[in-house]
Amino acid sequence: MHFLRLLAPALATLLIAGAAHATTVKTGKPAASQPPARAWATRDQLRECMDTEAGLKTRFKAIEISNAAHEKMFDQVEAENTKLRDLQSQLDHDSDVSVGAFNALVKEHNQHVKALNQDAADTRPVNDAYNDDMMAFNHKCSSLVYRVDDMEVVLRERKKAAAAAAAATAASASGL
Repeated sequence: MHFLRLLAPALATLLIAGAAHATTVKTGKPAASQPPARAWATRDQLRECMDTEAGLKTRFKAIEISNAAHEKMFDQVEAENTKLRDLQSQLDHDSDVSVGAFNALVKEHNQHVKALNQDAADTRPVNDAYNDDMMAFNHKCSSLVYRVDDMEVVLRERKKAAAAAAAATAASASGL
């Protein structure tokens, strides 16, 4: 009996120590590190992104036209500048008529430079707004994950709507 009294505290200590080690169980990754469940884009989200993209494409075409006109204006101003430098090198500084004519050309050139600079200033907000909208579109729409069936449905809807709009435009143009 005395032996059991000595054995009981030792056994209790062993069970407590053993229980502490026995509770360590590997369960894999914590729940927070698991990838989120895949969220599919809705058809409404697809429609919205496609409408936004179409609007951005239209705006970009207008910006391209504006930029081409600006480049043409820039080339004209550069050509005037080159012509003025050539004329200045040949200028008869003793002739009031020549100096007056040259100064009139310089004044006209300066007006063209001012118009070019104003055109650049006027188009900057349009370009900046487009860039901001394009970044927002990319942020919102580029990471969408969609089902092929949903995309096909939305594309068919858009194709049908475009055909209806073309028919309406043709009908109004013909006077019907």
